Amino acid sequence: MQWNMLESQTVSLTPSNNAVNLGESATFSCNVGAKDGDWVYLLKQIPGNAPQLIIYHHHSLTSPRYGPGISTDRYTATINSAATEYQFIIKKAETADTAHYYCVKWFGSITACHSDTESDKNW
Repeated sequence: MQWNMLESQTVSLTPSNNAVNLGESATFSCNVGAKDGDWVYLLKQIPGNAPQLIIYHHHSLTSPRYGPGISTDRYTATINSAATEYQFIIKKAETADTAHYYCVKWFGSITACHSDTESDKNW
C-alpha cells in the first residue's frame, strides 16, 4: 500500500505525549479544522512495524468503524457538534498499547491521506 502525504490542511492530535496507568482510559483529541466529507482515522504504530488501522469515523455516522481485529469493547470515538474535533478513546490500557498514534484525514481516496500529527503514548 502506498500513502501519498498531502499538505493542504492541518490536523492536530493532542496530547503529544501522555502516560496513563494500566487499566485506565486514554483519550486522543484530533482537531481537523473544518467539517467536510473526509474520514478521520486513528492509526497505531509500534516502532519497527507498519501502522495499524485502529478506528475511524465520519461526522455522518452515529458510531465509528474499526480496523481488522480491533475490539469494539476497548476503542470508541466521538465527534463534537461542529464536526471539527474527534475524540478517540482507548479503554482499559494495556502494555501493548504503548506506541505512536497518528490522526489521519483521508481526502476522498484510500490511496491518499493527510496526517502527520503523531502522539506518543506510554503505559
